[in-house]
Amino acid sequence: MTRTYTKMELLAEEVFRQKEAGETNRQIAERYGLTKYRIKQLVARQNRKKCAIENGYLPPPKDRPRKDYTAETEETKRNNELVKLRMENELLRNFLCEAGRR
Repeated sequence: MTRTYTKMELLAEEVFRQKEAGETNRQIAERYGLTKYRIKQLVARQNRKKCAIENGYLPPPKDRPRKDYTAETEETKRNNELVKLRMENELLRNFLCEAGRR
């Protein structure tokens, strides 16, 4: 039996349209022949990416880097590290507030 592979990133836009229309993860999964867990993972991953981009994170390019790309990459790396640290700091503050430590 041959195994079929699905590019989940290509389905993301269509899945979000169906979610807005009120369909459940199970209904969407049955339409594409996937499990509801895979749809749940896709939605969570896309929401994390969206949140990070809104906070100023710049995702690295997918292709092989050019030779003259290093200067731009260093600035991008610093910016992304700063954004990650800010998000981590906010998460820890929220945790401390919930724990009643602050």
